[in-house]
Amino acid sequence: MAIRLAIGTALALIGVESHSIGLTAVCVLVGVPIGFPALQRLLPVGTLRAEAGSPAAIAALGLLNFAFFGAEAFVPLLLTTVRGQSATVAGLALTAATLAWTAGAWLQARLSLRRDRRRLSRTGLVFTALGIAGTTSALRPELPVWIVAVAWGAAGLGIGLAYSTLTLIVLERATKGQEGAAATALQLATVLGVAFGTGVGAATLGLVTAAGESQAFAIASIDALMGGAAALGLVATGRLPARPPETPPSAVALPASAPIHPV
Repeated sequence: MAIRLAIGTALALIGVESHSIGLTAVCVLVGVPIGFPALQRLLPVGTLRAEAGSPAAIAALGLLNFAFFGAEAFVPLLLTTVRGQSATVAGLALTAATLAWTAGAWLQARLSLRRDRRRLSRTGLVFTALGIAGTTSALRPELPVWIVAVAWGAAGLGIGLAYSTLTLIVLERATKGQEGAAATALQLATVLGVAFGTGVGAATLGLVTAAGESQAFAIASIDALMGGAAALGLVATGRLPARPPETPPSAVALPASAPIHPV
């Protein structure tokens, strides 16, 4: 199944990024039937419909990664080509997001035990969406370029909050013996989200510029797509549990005589 998914994904990405309509059609028509059934088998039942519980968390995680990394891939292009800044300035903006991601994960670790998990996930996705919107606003030449570092830092804070919370929701609901499958589903959602986010972004850039539009317009189009993905992720968080399970699923399967020691 994993090999079929890899082949299908590769063909679909080649098709999406191709500038040839014929090649795009062939790759997508061949790749999707190969990869989609494998994806359904590898992900928990209900993930593609964002059903309540772990499936919704995995779906939201995939959309979060799609939105964040699909937009981040073009932040350097915005700063260096559209706004005429150096690669150092672009690197500082990305560094701000990295540091903010770390801060978001640190906050999540301290808030998750006493705060609503659903609200934490939503807050993270909102920050990510606002960061994408703020970065897009820097396409306007009258605005200062430092707004990109602030906005993308907000996006980094958002993914730090949401990524860790969504991962926690899935892992704490994995039944005994299924922890590996849960971790695999999380990794799969992350990898596919990153791959398709950057792939769709690159395809959008190529198509828009080939149509004679500016790179600024292309980046705005990409950010609109990624903002839409973040909004879909926000919808999926409505089906997340607010609190951890009263009895961990892994604990239910243990014999009554086996003590459960806190980690």
